[in-house]
Amino acid sequence: MSGRRLAPAGLVACLAALLISWAAPGAAHAAAVADGETAYRYWSFWTGDADGAWVYADEGPGTLRPAAGDLVGFRFGVSGERDDRTAPRDAGDFAAICGAEPAEPSVALVLDFGTAADAPGGATPPERRAECVPLPGRATVAELLAEVAPPLRYDQAGLLCGIAGYPERGCGEEVGATDEANEANEAAGGGGSVGVPLLVGVGAVALLGLAGWARARRRRSSAETDDRDR
Repeated sequence: MSGRRLAPAGLVACLAALLISWAAPGAAHAAAVADGETAYRYWSFWTGDADGAWVYADEGPGTLRPAAGDLVGFRFGVSGERDDRTAPRDAGDFAAICGAEPAEPSVALVLDFGTAADAPGGATPPERRAECVPLPGRATVAELLAEVAPPLRYDQAGLLCGIAGYPERGCGEEVGATDEANEANEAAGGGGSVGVPLLVGVGAVALLGLAGWARARRRRSSAETDDRDR
């Protein structure tokens, strides 16, 4: 019916869809900027399939608990909002990293620090690393990463900003943003994080508020129905 107000649940769904479109990180380097698409510089997280090909992870390293024999990877680079994300440059190979029969349950971890073109402020990216990491219990990828590639750096929203101290500053900043703007954001306590992380954080709060409002409306409606039936 035209002019009809959207129900709270519909509002939540619509906002969730908007958040997904905002937060979906693609990788498009200079072409993304040339086409008018906003691009960001950050660490992306990947898992390896049975053939060693990289698949963009659908779960974050802080919650993903790998199994023995799994292959995981991180790539630092420039990403936009399209579905052409930048994977680690070399195909992964668990057996080549950990051996055909490792002595203990292990995970193969690949760290690709990106190219000079990906580096912020003319920094020199470290060499690519591949580590065979023992898998204790039900550790998350983030816990394994903390063991083999410290120091890790996170922003206030929990976004992974630096691995093995790289890069030293910045976090998900928009490509083309000035160094002065990034420094001002860091001084304000933002850790250099702008764009996608900020939108996700604000949107998550809004979603929680709408969800709570919807639950309260349902409870009131249910109570009113019970009163009428008595």
